Amino acid sequence: MRGAEKSQAIMDVNQDTVEQVMRNANVTRLIHGHTHRPALHQLRVNNQPAERIVLGDWDKKGWYIHATPSSTELISFTL
Repeated sequence: MRGAEKSQAIMDVNQDTVEQVMRNANVTRLIHGHTHRPALHQLRVNNQPAERIVLGDWDKKGWYIHATPSSTELISFTL
């Protein structure tokens, strides 16, 4: 896995850039992958609650998001 060879610092995104992209797009939810660090991140954009959802890689597990108006879950499953 190429990601395992790279520093953890470069495997994630820049928080300021994420917030700027979200402000520019006028969104409160951003979904992305390719950082190999699956997680739900709560943040504030334009003084509103927002979230960044990071999908994991599809090496040993698959990933999907189950979202409703009141909750968001990041779910993994065995391939």
